[in-house]
Amino acid sequence: MPHGSIIVVFTLLALATMAACSSSTITQPQDVVFPDSNVRFRGQVLPFLTVTCANGGCHSDITAAAGIRLTSYSSIMFDRPNLIVPSRPNESVIIQILEGVLTHPFGNLQQNITANHVRGMRQWVAEGALNN
Repeated sequence: MPHGSIIVVFTLLALATMAACSSSTITQPQDVVFPDSNVRFRGQVLPFLTVTCANGGCHSDITAAAGIRLTSYSSIMFDRPNLIVPSRPNESVIIQILEGVLTHPFGNLQQNITANHVRGMRQWVAEGALNN
């Protein structure tokens, strides 16, 4: 292999390594930004719920406050009736809580969420609450 090709290969390997090491870990609610449409469960919904609701003493697999776990698609869809009603955001308890129609008894939920989060969650439910 010519000397120039070796340099190109090592440069590409170095770039690939740096890209793999860069962190896109979501740690704060503001790190999650919902698109106007085609909301993804794994791209926006689960990361949003993980950093706002499924942590600490709240809706994790261990604590499951009020019997609600917000840690996986199946727990969100099937642990509590009407938590999510696909294609019907007005009937979905989680949307009612996010929009302030129903009160959330503990924590500072409303201080941690933005209008984009509320619209995005509503849009995901309106789009059928898909496991995508």
